[in-house]
Amino acid sequence: MKHSSYRFFKMIKKEFRLIRTDPWNIIIALLLPPGIIILLSSMEQEKVTFSPLPVAIVSNDSNAYINPNNFTEIAVDNYTKPYIDAVIKSFYLFPKAIYNTSKYPYAMELARQQLLYSEIKCIIVIPVDFTEMLVNGLPGLINCIPDSSRITDIQNNLNAVYDSIKIFTNDNNLTPQVKLNAFTPFSIPKEYNEGFNSTLVVMLPLMVFGIANVLTILIIVKEKPIPRLLLTPIKRKEILFAKFLTFSIILFIQELGIVLAALFGGLFVKGTIINLFLAIYMIGYSGLSIGTFISSVSKTKTEANQLFLASFVIIILLSGSFVPIESMPIYLQAISYILPLSHGGPMIQSILTKGVSVFGFHFYMLLAVSLILNIFTFIFFYRRRYEV
Repeated sequence: MKHSSYRFFKMIKKEFRLIRTDPWNIIIALLLPPGIIILLSSMEQEKVTFSPLPVAIVSNDSNAYINPNNFTEIAVDNYTKPYIDAVIKSFYLFPKAIYNTSKYPYAMELARQQLLYSEIKCIIVIPVDFTEMLVNGLPGLINCIPDSSRITDIQNNLNAVYDSIKIFTNDNNLTPQVKLNAFTPFSIPKEYNEGFNSTLVVMLPLMVFGIANVLTILIIVKEKPIPRLLLTPIKRKEILFAKFLTFSIILFIQELGIVLAALFGGLFVKGTIINLFLAIYMIGYSGLSIGTFISSVSKTKTEANQLFLASFVIIILLSGSFVPIESMPIYLQAISYILPLSHGGPMIQSILTKGVSVFGFHFYMLLAVSLILNIFTFIFFYRRRYEV
């Protein structure tokens, strides 16, 4: 036991000496993540001034219609002007152009050209029977054509148009009237920068996982140290344990720097700092586990780099950051819930905005996946044969 402990601590000392021979790895692991967070916080300090959504209103509505019983023309109150007033009154909309198709037959074409060249973000079309439907107590429909070139903006555009409808129904005593009482228990307080906090929720898991992954993909597959070590009395399990412990210490220092930089930059944490640190550390350890596993199954550095690139792209695509996991096929959902980043984002967000404990489903899934990868790493490393 005494000799084993001596060899083990010698191995840890050797690992730190090897890391010192490549200082760029230390810079990337320890200094780059906090630096990126501080830079991001300085970029997000100034709040972006809100500008109303420019829209074009195309009205096909008329102020008269034919009575189907006796075919006589009946004049009615026109609801187009009250709706335009509601758009003007809305804080979220700016009517850049208002067209009446009875005067401009090609009004819709003009509006589409404006949408094409990004002069407006939405076309609001008032149909022919808009007023008649409302007079007769029927639903008056409004057509909306949003700019769909950026899928993330579509819902915001529709919400802005909905605000004008809410004002219109309330001002004209139409039913159902819409009244919204906002209750946002999980929102970011006004004194914090919402853009910085929202960005970190997405960026933290990706950055921590990726850097831990890159840092460890070559720790076993290096061509010279391992073959020499296998000629010494050192045991293979002691080699791996020393590598895991060394890089776990580096990971601890890295995550400590990340948390301090995020707090200094103005990160809002509704939960405890310890929960946030444990969550970030668990995400980083899962990246360390995958990187070490790749290094154990690879025969060359080139193969390790190729496996890293392929696995990293798949993990990002199935993380749920770009495509919601619920919209994926069942078999992809099953794969996604095994991968680390699908748990990292929700875990960080729930700690930051809801104050929940880190010890939940996502934490234990990351822990289980990491431990399974560690076991397979030991198995593959024990079965490796090196020519020296």
